[in-house]
Amino acid sequence: MPRSKKEKPNRSDGLYEVKVTVGRKVNGTLIRKSFYSSVSKADAKKKAERYLIEKEVAERTIGQFVDQDVTFKEWAIKWLETYKKGKVKGNTYSGTYEYPVKSYLIPAFGECFLRDIKPIDIQDFFDGRRDKNALETLNKMKNCLKAIFDTAIENDLCYKNPVTRNLHLSSTVAPIKKDTYSQQECDKVLKYAESHPYGLAIMVLLETGISRSELLGLRWDDIDWKESVMYINQGTVNLKDPKDGKYKTISDGLKNSYRKRVIPISRKLLNRLLDKPCIIQVRGQKIHTEYVFHNSVGKVYNPKIWIKCEYNGFMQDMHEEIGIKILHCHELRHTRATLLKDNGVDLFSIAKLMGHSNLDMLSKRYAHNNVETLKKALGMDQEE
Repeated sequence: MPRSKKEKPNRSDGLYEVKVTVGRKVNGTLIRKSFYSSVSKADAKKKAERYLIEKEVAERTIGQFVDQDVTFKEWAIKWLETYKKGKVKGNTYSGTYEYPVKSYLIPAFGECFLRDIKPIDIQDFFDGRRDKNALETLNKMKNCLKAIFDTAIENDLCYKNPVTRNLHLSSTVAPIKKDTYSQQECDKVLKYAESHPYGLAIMVLLETGISRSELLGLRWDDIDWKESVMYINQGTVNLKDPKDGKYKTISDGLKNSYRKRVIPISRKLLNRLLDKPCIIQVRGQKIHTEYVFHNSVGKVYNPKIWIKCEYNGFMQDMHEEIGIKILHCHELRHTRATLLKDNGVDLFSIAKLMGHSNLDMLSKRYAHNNVETLKKALGMDQEE
């Protein structure tokens, strides 16, 4: 009886290949895996069957069988879209999660399989960023990495988180130093603002300590004229439209629940706000504006354009006319908190006013930073 002919290899490199379905990818599509043999197609099929058996046993016992076909980039993008996008405010999503992941983590680990990334790889990555990023930025990256691997474990894509307690972060990059006005400088700025066309916004920022986003999100309905209080309910932010890629300014709520607050305002500031017109002329028509601080057609103000056109204009004029130093917008908020702290206001009250959730951060950021302030707080400034 003649011997049956041996089946020829089905690959150009002389190997036998068998493809089988081993599961589903994170997007729901089937995962097909190839098994090879230089002996026969039957031998390649045996390897596939052995793989499937080992996978089944692992999943039924220790639950630690993982498929290495999922890369860090695949899961990081899926993590952003599933666990963060739409779950946090737009500016928080873009700054705290999307930017660190897409700018730093994916370029470093993108093509690596999740299972192959070890603690030493994570440490090497952060050691390499020591001279490039401040500690605050490194911590954002670490938090994102840990969450990405935590959710990967939950979804059986890997079984160990390489971001361990032994990870050490350090940086030679000094954090950006925030400057402030002294009480005397602050009084001069407020006095100058009374007669400047863009001064009212500066007065609100310095007196209340609200952020630029909250200032531009302030509506007339948010002011209680009878009680002399201001309700902080939302802020504005520039977000990229996923459809056309263009940035649009929207009211996007607040960063967290602590930012929703009520702020008392002085009678002087209240009267200045009362004097500000809420009805403007646009193309020959009268428009009742929704926002207290708005663009030329009464709509929500783009934060970057407001800084360029109004804030910078005020600061430059003030510096040239009365010689007061120019501060960034966020430094006015820092000024208010610092002056409150120097005047003996307790941290809890400052946190309520500023919308902070972390008293530890407040104590570090607004601690007494010079000997004279400390002496005053301790009542030693009157001693001879």
